[in-house]
Amino acid sequence: MMKDMKKIVATALVTIAVLGFNVNSFAAGGGNENLDKEYINVNDVESLRNGAKIFANSCLSCHSAQYARYNRVANDLDIPLDLVKGTLMFASEKVGDRMVTTMSDADAKKWFGVVPPDLTLISRVRKPDWVYTYLRSFYKDEKSVTGWNNVLLTNAA
Repeated sequence: MMKDMKKIVATALVTIAVLGFNVNSFAAGGGNENLDKEYINVNDVESLRNGAKIFANSCLSCHSAQYARYNRVANDLDIPLDLVKGTLMFASEKVGDRMVTTMSDADAKKWFGVVPPDLTLISRVRKPDWVYTYLRSFYKDEKSVTGWNNVLLTNAA
């Protein structure tokens, strides 16, 4: 069970790292044209570390990863705990804490219409290929409240 969870979390982080959350990487009307399982390499520790940093700095503001702990990410990716404290932990004091957002459910519903899903669960249920394709499927949409939309999940907040 722990090996599966470790692989799921690592895969989610590397998927995020591969995309780099560079808005310019999201192609208009994009989809799976670049989907290639070779992009997802759970053994690429540098990409995994970068993905953890990007996740903590960008995604964790809204999405939780409550089935992952900071110290487990540190151990799995050979990141010194002091570095984890300085670069990944912004809303937590203990490295053994779970990775949760500080945004309340009420605020999330008010701002986004829904509570953003826990990404450890999404990556487990949907698998890395779907997560990668979903993230690559955003496009500019002037009619959307956020200015973006998604081919796979229309009106994603």
